[in-house]
Amino acid sequence: MLSIALTVPGLAVPHGGIRVIIEWANRLSVKNKVVLFCRKGCQPPAWINISPEVTLTDNLKALKGLDRLIVCSPHDVDLLSCADMPKKKLVFLQMLEHMFRPFDQAWMEKCNKTYAAPHPLILISEWNKRYIENNFRSDRPIYYVGNGVNFDDFPLLPDCPKDGHTILIEGWEASNPSKDVEAIGPQAAKILKKQGYRILAYGQLPLQRYPEALHGYFMRPSLEDLNGLYEKATVLIKASRYDARSCAPMEAMTKGCVTVRSINNGDDDLIHGENSVRLPYNNVSEVAYAVDFLIKNRTQYSRLKKACIQHVKTYSWEHWMPQIEEIIENG
Repeated sequence: MLSIALTVPGLAVPHGGIRVIIEWANRLSVKNKVVLFCRKGCQPPAWINISPEVTLTDNLKALKGLDRLIVCSPHDVDLLSCADMPKKKLVFLQMLEHMFRPFDQAWMEKCNKTYAAPHPLILISEWNKRYIENNFRSDRPIYYVGNGVNFDDFPLLPDCPKDGHTILIEGWEASNPSKDVEAIGPQAAKILKKQGYRILAYGQLPLQRYPEALHGYFMRPSLEDLNGLYEKATVLIKASRYDARSCAPMEAMTKGCVTVRSINNGDDDLIHGENSVRLPYNNVSEVAYAVDFLIKNRTQYSRLKKACIQHVKTYSWEHWMPQIEEIIENG
C-alpha cells in the first residue's frame, strides 16, 4: 500500500477534468492511502462524491512524508520544488492548459514549468504527448492512459429508445479560447431546428448565444438531468477547437448517443466512421449535414451506436486503473 497525494485546483464547479482527478482518487483509495489536496474551496462538492476513504485537505502539512505526489494541474506546480513534499513526484496533464489563458503571462510560465518538470509525466492525449515531446525535455518517462466512465453515475442503457429527432449540444457557451468560440455547435443547431429537430443543450455558463435555436438549456445540470439528456438524445454535437480527452462523448456512449465531433485535435476515443463522426473545426453546414445524414441513415446510426456501447465497456476504468496504478508505483 502506498500513500498518495493528488492535487486539484478546485471543487465547486462541475468540470470534466476535476471529475477525472476525483475518479483517480476514489479508485486509488481502494488499495492505498489517498490525500486530495485543494487550496481553493476545500469543501466536499455536491455534484460528485468523494470516497470517505479519501482525505480532503487544504493543509500542506498533510502531504509531508507521503510516498507519492501527483500534481494534476499547473496551479500547483510550485509543490514540485517544495522541500517537504514526497520525494517521488509525478505530473498528470489532462490538457495543454496554456491554451486556456494564452494572454496570461504568469499562467503561461506556470504551464511551461509544469510541462518541463523533470518528473514522470502522465498524459491522456496523443497530440498533447507529441507537443510535449517536441517542445520540452524528452528524457523523462512519458506515459499515455485514457479515462473511463463511472457506471454508477452513468449507467449503461444500450437499449434506451431514441425518438430520432432530439439533438443535444454540449458546451453551448464558451469563454475558454480552446472551446467552441466560433459557436459551431449553436449555429449548426439553428439549422437543424429549422429542419424540425428538437434542440437541447447544456453548459457551465448562463445562456447568451442563439437562444432562438433552443428548445431547452441546462446550466450545470445534475447527474439525473445529464443522464436524462443522454437518454433522450439521438446525437450529441460537441464542438471545440482543441481538447485532450473530453468526458461528455464517453458519458453519452452509455446511452447509445452518438457524437458528431467538430474539432482540430483531441478526443482519442472518438474514431471517425467507427464510433462517431469527426469533422474539422471550421464548417457549420458540414456539422448540420452530418447530424441529419446520420439520423436518417438508420443502418449507419445503429452500427455506430453499437460500437459506442462496446467502446465504453471495453475502455472502462477497470481497463485503465491497473495501468495507472503501475505507473504510480513504478514509473
